[in-house]
Amino acid sequence: MTVSLAKNQQGARAAQNRETVAQMYAALSRGNGEAVLETLSDKIEWVVAAGLPYGATYRGRDAVLAGVFSRFDTDWEDFAVVPAELVAVEDTVIALGHYQGRGRKTGKSMKARFAHAWRFENGVPISFETIADTHIMVTAMS
Repeated sequence: MTVSLAKNQQGARAAQNRETVAQMYAALSRGNGEAVLETLSDKIEWVVAAGLPYGATYRGRDAVLAGVFSRFDTDWEDFAVVPAELVAVEDTVIALGHYQGRGRKTGKSMKARFAHAWRFENGVPISFETIADTHIMVTAMS
């Protein structure tokens, strides 16, 4: 019975974490990056794939805003993050989907697949990593 209860608690935690991630993507789709930032831990570790010009590890909400979210507007037109599937296991949520947009400097359109790994602690996102087809994105940017 104790094992069953623990599994139910883990399942409930995973479901809540999945819902949090779904809400963040919904906020992004409405252009509300501020809601996403407010959901993150103050000490978030945000990893952007090294193949992108801004590929790096950013620590803290201000660094994510300055180094990542600000690039959505400066580098892209009609940029969107479109998750197709969310899989949650305990304190990890994996999102599979695609980025789409048009390079602001080139006018070239792109649609690039991604996998996102979200890690939670006490219901709060503490780390994020994107694995993306950076070649397609960089081609559209330059």
